[in-house]
Amino acid sequence: RFCVSSSMKFKVSRDLGAPQALVWTHFMDFARFETDMRRQGATLARVGDWTEATKDVEWRGAVTLGGKSNPLAAKITQLVAPRAYTIDSQIGGMVCHYEISLVSLSETVTRVALVLNLSAKTETARIFLMTLKLTRGLVLQRLEQMLVRQGSAAETEWQHRKGG
Repeated sequence: RFCVSSSMKFKVSRDLGAPQALVWTHFMDFARFETDMRRQGATLARVGDWTEATKDVEWRGAVTLGGKSNPLAAKITQLVAPRAYTIDSQIGGMVCHYEISLVSLSETVTRVALVLNLSAKTETARIFLMTLKLTRGLVLQRLEQMLVRQGSAAETEWQHRKGG
């Protein structure tokens, strides 16, 4: 039997041409995130039908990984507006720690950094994590695309507000 590390970390960042407060609003748009998840086949529901994202709000549902449906539980465990939030979740035997942080580089430029830590609690999750390690570049590309999508929306809104 061979030993495989049971954790993995992904980091991506992007500088956006919009003020921090506006970027924060876009990265706190969980309705958009939920819609993206559903498009990818996940079922997702807010626990308690909350309308405003605050510390300790939760989601429950299921997501398909490796062709198998897995239960999903997620919770905002830290929220420091307008600088950072953390979502901790469990998908089957995989524990996920997702951090978004924003740093104002100037009045109109904001750096967004995303860190995703994954760790496996079961043998099935370890095998899935091994697959992710083999496709690390693809995972990073998807995370970067997510930053680009949300960031572009903030930049476009900023351009419209400035009148250009």
